[in-house]
Amino acid sequence: MPEWLNGVVSKTAIPVRVSEVRILLSPPLHMDDFTKELAVAKDIARRAGATMLQYFRVGSGEEQKADGSPVTVADKTINRMVIEELEKNFADVVIGEEESTGEYGAGRRWICDPIDGTKAYVWGVPTAMFSLGLAVDGVPVLGVAYDPFLDTMYEAVRGNGSYCNGKPIHVSQKKLSEGYVAITSSPEKTIRNAACVEYLIKHGARLAVFSGSVYKMCLVARGSFLGYLEEGISGYDTAAAHVIVEEAGGMVTGLDGAALSYLEPFKAAIFSNGVVHDALVESAKGLKKLEV
Repeated sequence: MPEWLNGVVSKTAIPVRVSEVRILLSPPLHMDDFTKELAVAKDIARRAGATMLQYFRVGSGEEQKADGSPVTVADKTINRMVIEELEKNFADVVIGEEESTGEYGAGRRWICDPIDGTKAYVWGVPTAMFSLGLAVDGVPVLGVAYDPFLDTMYEAVRGNGSYCNGKPIHVSQKKLSEGYVAITSSPEKTIRNAACVEYLIKHGARLAVFSGSVYKMCLVARGSFLGYLEEGISGYDTAAAHVIVEEAGGMVTGLDGAALSYLEPFKAAIFSNGVVHDALVESAKGLKKLEV
């Protein structure tokens, strides 16, 4: 247990719903603590965006990974650049979807998806984004997500709010029947998880279906979507947006409503405005869980 948690023990035993509680997972932070990290991350994001634009719709050199998902020259080029730039500035482990310098664990871990939404990128659909987060002892503390197609930069440092192009953003306060919930773009997953989809529709949610997990998460952060849930997404996908959504007033958990830890890999998550979180946890009972 980190020293800052010593003595921090709750004596309350009142049962509460997941949407009514926030667990303190990290020590109080101040922007000055991560000024350099944020500046470096944003610079890397813009360089990554330039590479994404360079290869977009002009031949991305698509290959298939062992799990059947696509990877492009741009993915690999960006991942290598991220490692090189972070190593110039910090003595931290970098966990990238295509290349890493270490594993999940305690201490400082930069977690990167060089192109989230590679399927969309390959198709020529501009919903792919760059994502880079920093976790300390398993807790995400900083996140940057960049959409180069609209030149939109999302950023957050824990305890300091969430921003889009420098302006504060906030999740919506709408109920499930009043907005959109994003789900997987995979037809196979949709068929396999029909019970989850049926629950959401039965309770009045409108569904948003497209490729790009980080894009969906950022739309939750800015209040356009009520939530997003999916089995199959990992820390690469969620690390940056985790901070961005929570700092915008939202909630991020596993499918069971428990807090996510970046000390080890995981394969599912729920992002929401908080208002609909319990309903999304309930709907997730209809998802077929994947092994990590």
